[in-house]
Amino acid sequence: MKHLKRLASLLLALTLVFALAATASAATVTVPTTGILKDHTFTAYQVFSGREENNVLSDVQWGDGINSTAFLGALKADTTYGSLFTNCSEAQDVAVVLSTNNNNGALANAVAKLAYANKAGTGTALTSGTNDLADGYYLVVDTTENVGEGGAYNTALLQVVGDINITVKTDAPTVEKKVLEDDKYNQDGGYGTGYNDVADYNIGDAVPFHLIGSVPDMSRYDTYKYIFHDTLSDGLTAPAKDSVKVYLSSDKIRDEGDTDITSNFTVAVSGQTITVSTENLKVVNDIATNQYIIVEYSAVLNPNAQIGLPGNPNTVYLQYSNKPDQSGSGDTDNTGNTPEDKVIIFTYELDTTKVDGKDNTKKLKDAKFVLLNSDASKVAKITNGKFDGWQDLPTAGTDGKIAADAWTDDTVLTSAETTGLFSVTGLDAGTYKLREIVAPAGYNLLSQDITVVITATTTNGQTWTDGQASSALTKLEVTADGKAGTGGINSGIAGITIANNAGSTLPETGGMGTTLFYVLGSILAFGAIVLLVTKKRMNSAE
Repeated sequence: MKHLKRLASLLLALTLVFALAATASAATVTVPTTGILKDHTFTAYQVFSGREENNVLSDVQWGDGINSTAFLGALKADTTYGSLFTNCSEAQDVAVVLSTNNNNGALANAVAKLAYANKAGTGTALTSGTNDLADGYYLVVDTTENVGEGGAYNTALLQVVGDINITVKTDAPTVEKKVLEDDKYNQDGGYGTGYNDVADYNIGDAVPFHLIGSVPDMSRYDTYKYIFHDTLSDGLTAPAKDSVKVYLSSDKIRDEGDTDITSNFTVAVSGQTITVSTENLKVVNDIATNQYIIVEYSAVLNPNAQIGLPGNPNTVYLQYSNKPDQSGSGDTDNTGNTPEDKVIIFTYELDTTKVDGKDNTKKLKDAKFVLLNSDASKVAKITNGKFDGWQDLPTAGTDGKIAADAWTDDTVLTSAETTGLFSVTGLDAGTYKLREIVAPAGYNLLSQDITVVITATTTNGQTWTDGQASSALTKLEVTADGKAGTGGINSGIAGITIANNAGSTLPETGGMGTTLFYVLGSILAFGAIVLLVTKKRMNSAE
C-alpha cells in the first residue's frame, strides 16, 4: 500500500503524470477550451483499473485500453530501463517499479511512449470541457486530426484519474528569412545590420540571405527532424551546396562567435530549391531550447529577374517533428510545417531619351554613351540591354581623356533612330554617371557627365508583413543633374531625357565674318568721334 502512495506522488510531478483520485466515484478530466490546445481532441485509454479506498487506489489490474502482454514485453525489452521490469508479471508489479523510481523523469517519458505504442481498443473520446471517467490509470492521447501549420501534438500523458486538467506539453519551432539591404538600411532590428525583408540590387550582384529557425523544447522526443525548405525565384541563381553554411547561435544575428554546425546537416540544391536537413537536431553539441539555427548563403540576381513589380520573392518553411510519442529511428511521416516566410528583391530599368535642345519632341539617333558608377571609376558592361557588372575604364590618352573608340562595344549605349532611346535593365537604386562619348551628327558633345539618381521607396526594416509586393515597393523616382524624370513601380522604369544643342557652322555672307567687320568698324567710328570732340574743345579754349 505504501508503494501505491508513492506511485501517486511520483507521477503527479513528472511527464508521466499520475494524480490520485479524490473520491470513489467517477472523476473529471478537463480538456482546455482556450489557448493552443483549445482545438485539440483527446482520447483516454485505460492502462490500469483499480478501486479507490481512503484516497488509495487498490486492486490494481490491467485496464481495457492496453495490450498488457505487449506492453510488459516492451518494458522488459527496453535497452535503457528494461532491467527494472525483469521480475514484473502483473500490473501491480509495474506500479511498484514506477513508484520506487519516482525521481526519474526520463523513465516516466519512456514508459509513456511504450504505453502509447501498445494501447488497445478505441478508448474514450474526451470532449472540450469536463469529462467523467472511472477510477484508474489512463493514457491520454492527443488525437487531433490536423494541428495546422506551426502546431504540434501534445505529449501522451499517463495519469491516475482525479480532477485533472490537461496542460500544454508541446512545442514547435518558428522560421524566418532575411535578406541583406546593402546601402539603404543600417539598423540592426535584431537580425544583424541591414538584414530585413526587402532589398534592391543590380543584376549580377550576389545577394546574401539568412534562414533563421528557432530551437524548440525537444525533451519529449527521442529524435527530432529539422528541415529548411527554401525556394528562390527564377531571378536568382542558387548557390553551390558547399557554399551553404549552418550555424548555432544564441540570437538571430549571425556573428563570429556562432558555432559552425554544417557537418550536422545535409545540404541539397536542386534547381531553385535549397534543402538543409537533419534527421536528429538533438545530436548537435550544446544545443538548447531558445537558441537559433542560422543558414547563411548568397544567390546571384540574374537576367531572369523581374523589373519593378511584382519583384523577386523568395520563401522558406521549416519541416519539423511534431508527434513526440512517435519520434524515433522509425519516424518517417510524423512532421509538421511552419507557415512560409518571405523576402523580396527588386531591380530597375533606366530609360534615357536623346532629344534636340530647342525642340524636345525631336529625337536624336546615334548618340553614344557609357554608364559609369557613382565616382566614375568603373564602366557598366551591358549584355542584351541588361546590366552585366562593372569593369575598369579604358586607358586615357596623353590629354587625360578617353578616346571614343577606346570603349569596348559591350559598354557603349546608342540612341535609337526613331525614338532616341537607349536602356539599361537591372540596376539597383543609387547614383550613376552617364558620359556622352559621341554626339549625334551636327550636335555638340556634352562636356560634362550627367549625374543620374534612382530613388526607390521600399519597406526597409521588419514591418513588411502582408507579403504583397506593392507594399514593399511604393515609389520609384529619378533625376538627371537634379532635373526630375519619370518613375513607375509597376514597370520598374526610371525615365530621363538628355538634350544636345546643334553645333557651330562655317561663316557665310551675313554670318560671323561680316559681323566681326561691323564690330571693328563701330569701334573705329566711335574713336574718331571722341577725337573730333576733344579737338574742338581744345580750339575753344585757345
